Amino acid sequence: MNAKYFGDTKDLFKYDLITSLIKGFKGRIDRVVIVPMLTKYDPNFKGNPGCRNTDLIACFRRLRRTEEVDHYYDELKSYIKELKTDINKKKVRIRIEKSEIFSKQKRDKYFRSIYENFPTAALIFIDPDTGIKEKEFTEKHLSFSELKKFYDQLDNESILMVYQHYQRRRLPAPDEPKRKFNDVLTLTGTAPLVIADNTVMFLFLTKNQELHDILTEVLRKYARVEQVAARNKNSERSINVIVSA
Repeated sequence: MNAKYFGDTKDLFKYDLITSLIKGFKGRIDRVVIVPMLTKYDPNFKGNPGCRNTDLIACFRRLRRTEEVDHYYDELKSYIKELKTDINKKKVRIRIEKSEIFSKQKRDKYFRSIYENFPTAALIFIDPDTGIKEKEFTEKHLSFSELKKFYDQLDNESILMVYQHYQRRRLPAPDEPKRKFNDVLTLTGTAPLVIADNTVMFLFLTKNQELHDILTEVLRKYARVEQVAARNKNSERSINVIVSA
């Protein structure tokens, strides 16, 4: 995740989807753990008026790293906690696992502390800047081996959710969700669930068949509703759920 994209359409998709999951599970899932993988803020000012004002750019970067990040997650936590009314629970718990900048140099330490205090009975949302990648991964990716470690430690009452962007050089790529499905199946030995629109997708893993079945229905319902809304707006957006290769 990069701070410059806070509140954009992809952000709206991911947290609206999480909202639907919490409501769809009707209280069975009342704990959300977010692993942000925040990358260094880069406003891409090169070539624009003001791009030589390095002091001002440094000021903007500081704001994005501190005040904006804190405010963003504080507001998000308040929003998710209020979903307790919709599921008739006393509270919905939410934890932001890491709020510091994620980097290649710090990644082992970053994940080690999560593995050592691994969340249970939770929806665990990993939010890399780009998604999963097997080789030549950077701070923008969750590596295959890291995904495997998360899956291996997943308890029977949890769901793992991972953000995945389409590869820009391959857009449009209607077969990419299936490729990611097969990658995760090969890696973990478990068939994931994938929900995808034209630009991003979300991969889900659980070891609990009952949770898998409920999740399948929640995602399919979400896709149906959003597809009807897109047609009513004459939008070219498509949204699909993949449950098998």
